[in-house]
Amino acid sequence: MTVPDSRPVRPVAEPVENPSLSLRALNAIAHVYAKAVSENPVVQKVSPARPQRFAGYEFPVRVEAVVDEADGVKSLTLARTDGKRMPGWLPGAHIDVTLPSGRRRQYSLAGKPPVEDRYRIAVRRIDDGLVSPEIHALSEGAELTVRGPRNAFPMAAEEHYLFVAAGIGITPILGMIQAAAAARADWTLYYHGRTRDSMPFLAELEALAAGTDNTVIVASDDLDGVPHIDSVLRLAREDSALYVCGPIGLSLALRDRIPAVAPGVKFHTELFSPAPVVDGKPFAIRLSTTDEVVQVGATETALDAVRRARPDQAFSCRQGFCGACIVGMRSGAPVHRDRALRPDEQGTAFALCVSRADADSELVLDI
Repeated sequence: MTVPDSRPVRPVAEPVENPSLSLRALNAIAHVYAKAVSENPVVQKVSPARPQRFAGYEFPVRVEAVVDEADGVKSLTLARTDGKRMPGWLPGAHIDVTLPSGRRRQYSLAGKPPVEDRYRIAVRRIDDGLVSPEIHALSEGAELTVRGPRNAFPMAAEEHYLFVAAGIGITPILGMIQAAAAARADWTLYYHGRTRDSMPFLAELEALAAGTDNTVIVASDDLDGVPHIDSVLRLAREDSALYVCGPIGLSLALRDRIPAVAPGVKFHTELFSPAPVVDGKPFAIRLSTTDEVVQVGATETALDAVRRARPDQAFSCRQGFCGACIVGMRSGAPVHRDRALRPDEQGTAFALCVSRADADSELVLDI
């Protein structure tokens, strides 16, 4: 069986099409609170605005347990070293983990949210990688730094879910299945790996489906070949929401076949790498602190260009949702493409990782 060829498309994170009322209410309350605080002169005096905004929490953790979940996959259970509770989270959330070497990577949270005293992540070892071998060498008691959690893969309330996970992509999906089970929603999981021995959390997933009408379908390259896209989509119902986490080729193949095979299905996926710049125009950035001008090429991001001059410029998601790379903006004609800035912030702030400027124009940024 083969995956149908997919035309080259620009990979973008799919939006949640039907957020729950509770999430909408929380979002509205947050915006009202932020507006009230930002316009309060007392708050402005005590805590003046800064050109750099850092999203999320940052706190020290200790590795409490290391478990071999599958061939080449270890899970780490993390607990705070300061005795405080972990920030709460929702299915699909991830954290930034800073290792003893100083390297930082993002990992999805696995398990049943919200858990206030422990986080769990799962990491597949890449033999020629820089980070996964370091994580696999960690032992109980190792100390790390965590920032977050943040969520670029939120889960909406639905009547039926079709979950598709490939390999380590099961990590965020596991929390979603836990939430679906708690809400007594119907769900089906298609879980694919290289071999069954390489697939983590199988026992947990099968326990979630036991005694219910929900289904876990396990397939592997060595026994079943590559996924048959149309067959996977036929597992959906007319009212299904499809949540996919795995290689970009699998996500795009599923998305491209939805109109022909399952036209009523709502599609959601998560990206593990930034989308390429495919429609960019060159522009310039002037750094206000030194008056230095940085040229941004048509196929590079403003973040990459700025980091040539400022290697320590902060960033995290590189997809426009976390806010870590937002800087102050003094002038220019920006083209905002992020999901972090509110409309009232767009005149004075700029997200380096995805936003751009009009062709051949200049932005003056507080860097």
